[in-house]
Amino acid sequence: MLTQSQNFYTPSCEFKITDAKCSPEGLLVYFDGVGDAQFYSWFWVRDHGIDADSLDQITLQRLTDTFSIPKDIVCNSIEFDAAQQVIDMLWPDGSKSTISAYMLASVIGLCPGRHELVPGKNRILWDKDYPLDELPSVQFDTVMADDDGLREWLKNIHIYGFSLVDGVPSTEQDTAALANRIGRVQQTIFGDMWPLSSELKDHGDTAYTTDYLEPHTDATYYHDAPGLQMFNCLEFDGKGGESIQVDAFAIAARIKRENPDAYRALTEISVPGHYIEPGVHLRAERPPFVHDSQGHLIQVSFNNYDRAPLLLSDEESNRFHYAYGLFHQHAIDQDNWLKIPLTPGKTLIFDNWRNMHGRMGYVGKRKFFGCYHSRAEFESKLRELQAAAQEPR
Repeated sequence: MLTQSQNFYTPSCEFKITDAKCSPEGLLVYFDGVGDAQFYSWFWVRDHGIDADSLDQITLQRLTDTFSIPKDIVCNSIEFDAAQQVIDMLWPDGSKSTISAYMLASVIGLCPGRHELVPGKNRILWDKDYPLDELPSVQFDTVMADDDGLREWLKNIHIYGFSLVDGVPSTEQDTAALANRIGRVQQTIFGDMWPLSSELKDHGDTAYTTDYLEPHTDATYYHDAPGLQMFNCLEFDGKGGESIQVDAFAIAARIKRENPDAYRALTEISVPGHYIEPGVHLRAERPPFVHDSQGHLIQVSFNNYDRAPLLLSDEESNRFHYAYGLFHQHAIDQDNWLKIPLTPGKTLIFDNWRNMHGRMGYVGKRKFFGCYHSRAEFESKLRELQAAAQEPR
């Protein structure tokens, strides 16, 4: 009988194991609909048990001592349970371990891993060549009502890089309640929930003006730059001030297609950012394009306002400034923009690791109330909601 924690590693998977066999080098697993046997080394199999001796059944933390497993370990025998879709192993030292079809299938990409965000649905990149037919949006009451509405909102953010929320009351309390549906807001030098208005003088930042702001990502000076940024318009009596959204992933994809050398420069050369005011000196650096271990783009950082001094060799300087300038050229191309008028009742939330944002200049009085969320908090909530939606009700 599987424990509740083991069930984390045994969700329904389209690819069922039909047979499993031992070889001297490792485990051979046959999946229904997959022609050849899939191979897993014995060392890997021993290191990835989901049984109570291998994995803490409450915390899901590893109990297996990876470093004591003999590099040449070979399993004595296996027993395949077709009904439970698990394989039990007996090892030379008399210990036993269990591994599941789901784990074996997910690590080779046959089925989505529990960590994947919106599995089966690709991100939709948008720019002047692939404009959006309509802006993704949800209703405030829907988000606040139940987890289905919240999940739809977070899926929008992942797929499109942003989402609007309509019908949001123009109060700080309701803005905070909406933000807390995602989870804890991220504390920065601006606080947790913060007002944004040209009338405020708490920080020497160009955001606290009425001027036009070029598209950029926020907090390039933080090692853990916020994953999400949210604005709720509490008051606007004036003209202009449309919020700008730019899909930086779409720009990156274009550069990768059209100029691979420039793309490589933006993945290899780190750019420092800093924020300085009395009592504060923040600094961090990373390349404009950051990838995961599989080579997928996961973060774009671009903010020339906050760029710190950067001295490169002549060759690297030419390489960097050409690529950086090319990215900027696409970023300020208004054909790649979405201009979104934010008026009371309308909230904008966007992925600060993907979308650049800016603002048209304005006249009059405008007051926003907003916050940041960490990337980790956003992803955790979305995974939790997805897992709950798959459980029997």
